[in-house]
Amino acid sequence: MTTMFVIEDEPVLARNLVRAFAREDFHVLHAAGIAEARGIASETPPDVALLDLRLPDGSGLDMLGYLLAQDPDLPVIMMTGYGTVAEAVRAMQLGARDYVQKPLDLEELRLRVDRALRSTRQRREISYHRERQAAACNILGESAAIDRLRGMVERVMRMTGAPGAPAPTILLLGETGSGKGHVARALHAGGGRREGPFIEVNCTALPENLVEAELFGHEKGAFTDAKAARAGLFETAHGGTILLDEIGHISPSLQSKFLKVIEEKAVRRIGATTQRRIDVQVIAATSRDLEAATRTGEFREDLYQRLSVAVIRIPPLRERDHDAVLIARALLEETSRRYKLPLRALSPDAEVALRHYAWPGNVRELANTMERVVLFSDADPVRAEDLGLPNGSQAGSSVSVLASGGIRVDFPDAGLSLEAVERAVLVAAMEKAGGNQSEAARLLGISRDTLRYRIVKFGLGE
Repeated sequence: MTTMFVIEDEPVLARNLVRAFAREDFHVLHAAGIAEARGIASETPPDVALLDLRLPDGSGLDMLGYLLAQDPDLPVIMMTGYGTVAEAVRAMQLGARDYVQKPLDLEELRLRVDRALRSTRQRREISYHRERQAAACNILGESAAIDRLRGMVERVMRMTGAPGAPAPTILLLGETGSGKGHVARALHAGGGRREGPFIEVNCTALPENLVEAELFGHEKGAFTDAKAARAGLFETAHGGTILLDEIGHISPSLQSKFLKVIEEKAVRRIGATTQRRIDVQVIAATSRDLEAATRTGEFREDLYQRLSVAVIRIPPLRERDHDAVLIARALLEETSRRYKLPLRALSPDAEVALRHYAWPGNVRELANTMERVVLFSDADPVRAEDLGLPNGSQAGSSVSVLASGGIRVDFPDAGLSLEAVERAVLVAAMEKAGGNQSEAARLLGISRDTLRYRIVKFGLGE
């Protein structure tokens, strides 16, 4: 129901306006002065306002400023019985949508109110679509693969309503470093819940003994260190979006609890006897093959089906034609600005190296490479050797780790560096472990410190 606010001190006129618009299915509020009107407006924001220019405790122009400060798009129609052209012009300059003179013609006023509301709805729809398009366009790239991704992102954005409306569960699939978090933020920024919070949860980084308290919250005294009640991350995301990153590596018990929260749209804090309703859009992301994990029983099939309502696959950088150069330029500019250093160009040989390299660490690896160039190279333009890429730029695609545990090496004519093989195996281990360094170190049979050294060495860090 549309809420109308009538701010008029003349009792008979005010009563007639309230009755007339109530019959038109408006929820009509009334105030006879500025002080009363401010109190009402702070409690119940209106959709449209009829405002008298002359009020007992001040000018209607002051009240106009107050209303528009609360909602710049609010359609306000001024009413005056003393209406000089100067006053009407001043009101319009300050943001009033229209004005009418007393005595009022109710039929004409109805038409003006309808026109003002329709105009506001159109403006808000245009603004919403522009924001959504801007969010999708923030996904850099000109390749066919990234065009398809943007199209899918925009389609899913259209499905996402404001808080209180349905929002599909979204599953983002892609290799480590491919930009799943960036796509999730774009989906939030362009969707109907963009005014709400965006909460990002790295499922592999949560301490096992605290994971439930972090996600679902707890009541005071629920366990030894629970000195006070605390909302969990699902509650904190109420009215907005929660990103469950690397969900493919959570424990079976937590999978069961996630499924319950998603289906019931409610959480129960540790130590609580009742559930709390939540209105959250859930975006899950993983670099793991969840279909394969369901077949082996490592991931619940019912949770997978619940998460995969809208599946978006993020292509690896090696499948994105020449997007690496476009993204590298943007990263070079952004990183130079962040460190307050002069902006430099990329030389033709650097662009060739960027295009030919397989980027096993995807956009994250490219970002680390460009930051290293900004910090430690003075060359202008940036040369191929300044990028510090392994010898044989095609190396990443020449080495693959087989499901059996073996390694396949396809030697290019130009040869292959042993360093490139090491890098490819390291990337495969990190993908298999979902970014969990302890698990990746175990898979490789090395210490975590040794793994960290190699991550830094190859520019694969976060």
